Amino acid sequence: MADPRAVTAHVGASDHGPAAAYAGRIVALEGGGGLMRLRLDGAALTAGQECELEMHDGARFGVMVLEVLPDAAHEYRMKLLGKSNRPEPPLSAS
Repeated sequence: MADPRAVTAHVGASDHGPAAAYAGRIVALEGGGGLMRLRLDGAALTAGQECELEMHDGARFGVMVLEVLPDAAHEYRMKLLGKSNRPEPPLSAS
């Protein structure tokens, strides 16, 4: 069974760099309002940058980086913007 905290952040090409995907995990959900802390392996995101999170089950959500956390390597505070408009890939028949 997949870890329900596992995510992949899909970052589009921008002034911050080329398009990339970073594996990571949800560290904590923070209060209400769709705030969360994420740790993304090897990412170098900046405050205000938007990306798309793919959850362990394939669901995708838009998020925005609110803060790069100074005391943790590659850890970010993010705000959920809503379900992605991008169509999800079809489930494979196994």
